[in-house]
Amino acid sequence: MNNLSNFISRFFRSVHFKIALIFTVITLITLGLVGAFFVNQYSSQLIQSFDDRVTVPSTIKSQLISDLQNSNKKAANQDINQALSILGGSTDQDYVYVVDKSGVIRGSLTVEMKQLVGQQIDSSISGKKVQSNIYHALSSSKDYVRRFRSESLGRRYETLTIPLESKPGDRSSTVGVFVYTASMESIYESIANITNMFVGALFIPLLMAIMIGFLMVHLLTRPITELAEQTEQITKGNYSIKNSIKSKDEIGILATQINDLSDTIASETATSNMESDRLNSLLSNMTDGVLAITRDGTITVINQAALDLLHIPRTDKAVGKNISDLLKLVDKKITLRKLFQSIRGFVVEPDGPDGVTLNVVASLVRRQSGFISGAVVVLRDVTHQLKLENDQKNFVSSVSHELRTPLTSVNSYIETLQEGALTQKKIAREFLGVAHDETQRMIHMINDLLELSRMDQGRTKMDTEAVNFTKFINYVLDRFDVMFKQGHSMHSDNHYKIIRNYDQKKSCYVEIDSDKFMQVVDNVINNAINYSPDGGNIEIGINETDDSIILSIKDHGLGIPKKDLENVFTRFYRVDKSRARKQGGTGLGLAISKEVVEALHGKIRVESTVNVGTTFFISLPKVDTSSSRFDFS
Repeated sequence: MNNLSNFISRFFRSVHFKIALIFTVITLITLGLVGAFFVNQYSSQLIQSFDDRVTVPSTIKSQLISDLQNSNKKAANQDINQALSILGGSTDQDYVYVVDKSGVIRGSLTVEMKQLVGQQIDSSISGKKVQSNIYHALSSSKDYVRRFRSESLGRRYETLTIPLESKPGDRSSTVGVFVYTASMESIYESIANITNMFVGALFIPLLMAIMIGFLMVHLLTRPITELAEQTEQITKGNYSIKNSIKSKDEIGILATQINDLSDTIASETATSNMESDRLNSLLSNMTDGVLAITRDGTITVINQAALDLLHIPRTDKAVGKNISDLLKLVDKKITLRKLFQSIRGFVVEPDGPDGVTLNVVASLVRRQSGFISGAVVVLRDVTHQLKLENDQKNFVSSVSHELRTPLTSVNSYIETLQEGALTQKKIAREFLGVAHDETQRMIHMINDLLELSRMDQGRTKMDTEAVNFTKFINYVLDRFDVMFKQGHSMHSDNHYKIIRNYDQKKSCYVEIDSDKFMQVVDNVINNAINYSPDGGNIEIGINETDDSIILSIKDHGLGIPKKDLENVFTRFYRVDKSRARKQGGTGLGLAISKEVVEALHGKIRVESTVNVGTTFFISLPKVDTSSSRFDFS
């Protein structure tokens, strides 16, 4: 039912129906006007013919005037009836009679009226309208013609009222009135029949006009329908559809132009899509965040890098928002005008500890008229860059400070020796010993710096091999056990003991550069010794996971404050600088250890509690091998 209703609704809204309706209406109006004109002319001719028949010959008129002037009314009445009988034989005649100037009926053609001869004319006899015409004719000497419909008889009549004047043109010479009332029913029946015949005959050409109209509409609208279907496909992105209209008229020209337009749009769309894909690919693969904004700061386009930098989950969470609200530029007292006018942009600091520092640069988008329609904003993560710059500054400062201290000390001792202390052997030997130690510390520091530099530049080559990690650690720890027994520790007065919390017979393999990783273990254990000045146990553990070997080195010394934990692997960073310097530390050991472990695809981390102890965890990828090419037996 709904489909039928929709079809009917579409049909009455269609061009087919509208054009066919217009054609039918025009045809109907044309035929109606022609028919109305024909019927009107035919009716006029019938009525005129009728009027021509309803006349009084002049001879009869003269006879009637003469008879009315006869004083012998009886004889005159007979003469009048005789004169009126000459008018007999017409089927259209209903009432014909003569009234004298006194309003008395003097003669009649019809039998009914003959019985009324000698009576005064009144409305019951002739009707009010005819009576009125009779008296007007008597008083004004004018002919009166009136057509009327008898309500009682249901028929239409025409009444001719003619004044009878003995002297034509002299109103005072009127001697009576001739009344001729004839039925017009046959005339109107003829007109009605002609009208019915025309209406009946009109149905056939009207039906033909409708059929021809729909046929013409179909022929005219078929190419339009085809063009409409083609343009609908074009709007849906299907440019392969072509119309087959070959006519040379305006529609054919339009069809050819639409085909050409479809080809042009297809070409332009392909080019646009290619450029759009390139732009989307470019934006998607850019490491910098890119936003397109309007002149009022509303975001219209944003790439994935910008979403990641701003910690926004989806595009719709950013598009439509204002960049000032998104970057909180108002809180940082940065207006859109300042952003648009700035060449280098602004550095926007993060709001939280997990945020990134962004460099925000806007490039204006201008139309040919010079009107600024918006801008392209580039967000660049400069957190690492600023950190590197800050680290470089701190590094230079730290190196300068670390080298200046021993150099100052060496310089002071040398100056003292030059001033005469050289002759005092005991003092000179002590001063030279201190200068030697400081020089060794500087050499050690410079060697560490060179090692870090080589690692930073990727010039350090890792000579890796599969090693039985358990035997390797046993070998390293055995060296420390010997050192403790011989009293070579910096804290030789204190007792240190290494506890091996692992199965020393179990084999597990890793791929490492033995020399460099031995330096890592040495650095961590030495740190454990240095920050356990009162002696104690240093616990070594080896644990396995599905894909890693984890080495743990735990001491029970001073511990590291929580605020310093994240910086223990930073170059030149020392928790207690005075103690580290006194013990010969450079602050580079853990930094080197971290670089070596990461170069071996491992990880190093630390856990610590102040006055409880510190534990370093070093994890290395496990190697699936049944034998070792490096045996520490």
